[in-house]
Amino acid sequence: MSSTWIGVLLLVATVVVQGQDPGSVQTPTAFTKGQTTNLHLTKGEIIDFDKRITEVGATFGINSTFICQTPGLYAFTYYGLTEQDWELWVEMYKNDELIASIYGYTYADYADAGNAAIVHLDAGDKVYLKAHDDYDQTLYGQGNEVYTTFTGELLYADNVELDAVNAYGAVGFSGVMTMNASISDGSAVIYDKVITNLGNGYDATTGTFTAPVEGTYVFHFHALSHSDEEAWLELFHNSQYVVASYGYTVGSYADAGNSVLLHLKKGDTVKVKARPGTDVKLYGDSDEYYTTFSGALLSPTLHGSGHNSQQEIAFSVGLTHNEASTNGPKVVFDRVYVNLGQALNVNTGVFTAPVSGIYAFHYHVLAQQGKEAWVELYHNYKYINSLYGHTSGSYGPGGNSATLELVAGDTVFLDIQHHDSFLYGGGDEVYSTFSGYLLAPTASHHPVVG
Repeated sequence: MSSTWIGVLLLVATVVVQGQDPGSVQTPTAFTKGQTTNLHLTKGEIIDFDKRITEVGATFGINSTFICQTPGLYAFTYYGLTEQDWELWVEMYKNDELIASIYGYTYADYADAGNAAIVHLDAGDKVYLKAHDDYDQTLYGQGNEVYTTFTGELLYADNVELDAVNAYGAVGFSGVMTMNASISDGSAVIYDKVITNLGNGYDATTGTFTAPVEGTYVFHFHALSHSDEEAWLELFHNSQYVVASYGYTVGSYADAGNSVLLHLKKGDTVKVKARPGTDVKLYGDSDEYYTTFSGALLSPTLHGSGHNSQQEIAFSVGLTHNEASTNGPKVVFDRVYVNLGQALNVNTGVFTAPVSGIYAFHYHVLAQQGKEAWVELYHNYKYINSLYGHTSGSYGPGGNSATLELVAGDTVFLDIQHHDSFLYGGGDEVYSTFSGYLLAPTASHHPVVG
């Protein structure tokens, strides 16, 4: 007899706070902020976002600085789009410690970039985004074109008193590459500096994550190529190809990234490798963390458990063929990695929330050569945010993310009907992905969406 339940759902929403009655429930923590106007940054200021997309249990100081109230394991993602012919150079800090960087520039065009980190926070710790100290930059934003975002979510609270959870513990890691790498033999990328390694699943000498427990995991990987070089990376589950990222920009550095959810058995491995047959040249430095690999356990699989089962809700899908806005308004993905709870309709591309709660979503695409990819995330028929990808003469990557508070029956989907969009995909070239998962259930009420 076995049962599978969503660990995050219990870890966050049914958390018992130490020193309080067993019946008390801790508020989940999740947020997404966005920028709706062009933002000019000059030499090192902290970014103050002007739009609250979602804000549940999150506390902020000045300039959209997140201040931790609940110690635990957190996931953060951030994305940006330059104004035309400007640079994008934004860094994410935990207190005074750099944990991720993004850079984007395309001559006479817009440039997208993003990154992610899994970090442990103590009460009072701060996480924020700031402009690089040395250069002016302008980020693009409009009321209905939100590309620059900052998202955070509590995955696991330290003060959990649930026996089944304590038996497994939190699992989460972030590795960054601090030196240049040239890989021509398809070998693994080595992320030599460890930011986080709860559960000790990541090996910095091999670049390999080994699952310490069976369960559902989320992974993010991002990279920056050298100028005029390719960043062409692939994520593998054991020896099986899963998804890829690609970036190339004439005369400049190229950003690339992707995300995916996977069900792993204990001892399964996940690593990022260079595309075989290509000469991949990645940029790294001791104080510039563009090339990163991070992941976390979302829910352990419990066998023979006496605990009450709760429905697990998580999906991750990819695109193995070219897709265009001429084919329909919504992106329909044809490769399914995970669809626990069957909440994503694989025939329509629409996710329908089975229960009210806080959900996290990640989406990435690669535009066809010389064409645009312009994708928007919708909650029901309310616009949330966008990605944009275009590189003249090459393939253009783009990505974004959001946490949303959904009522049971609400829908979430990716829309390409408002602009001409051309997404690239192949059987062994899956760059366009869409993933989502339940963080915590809530009572049914109107969502907190700005």
